[in-house]
Amino acid sequence: MNQEINDLIIQIRNNNENSFEMLFKKMNKSVFALAISLLGNKSLAEDVVQETFIRILTKSETYADGTNGIAWILQITRNLCLNLLKKKKYEVNIFEDIQIEEFSHINNQISEGKINEFDIALERFLLKEALLKLNENERQILILYAVSGLKHHEIADILNIPRSTERWYYISALRKSKKFLSK
Repeated sequence: MNQEINDLIIQIRNNNENSFEMLFKKMNKSVFALAISLLGNKSLAEDVVQETFIRILTKSETYADGTNGIAWILQITRNLCLNLLKKKKYEVNIFEDIQIEEFSHINNQISEGKINEFDIALERFLLKEALLKLNENERQILILYAVSGLKHHEIADILNIPRSTERWYYISALRKSKKFLSK
């Protein structure tokens, strides 16, 4: 997938509008997941998603062909989030306004009658509580790995931390989450 993202960025640099749309479709969920994990606010995260793709359009000439396109995009997202947090001194309240409609697999189960609204509300509450038990690095790493599908070395590069530290945070996040959810 990374080669495909790399090719799309190169095509965007060459003013191919269809490539931009394809890149957006492939990367918007990952960009949103990272933004929400850093900002904890849906509307701010959506703004960062838009700004990220604007930056991709305007800065595609700075992208070095053959580098990690996914990491480049997520680094833009991370920098925008950190700048926003610095600028506004925004207090993070994780996932306070994520709506259940954003989880399409859950919507499919509702429409098929496999789960009910109460079960969804309970699972959402438990997930939110489990994520709140994690520190910022653990939360970011868990979301980047689970939602974006990034490899551990890519996450370490994006967060600018050693690979061993990234793995330690990931394992710690899994242990804390498992411990909380098994209660």
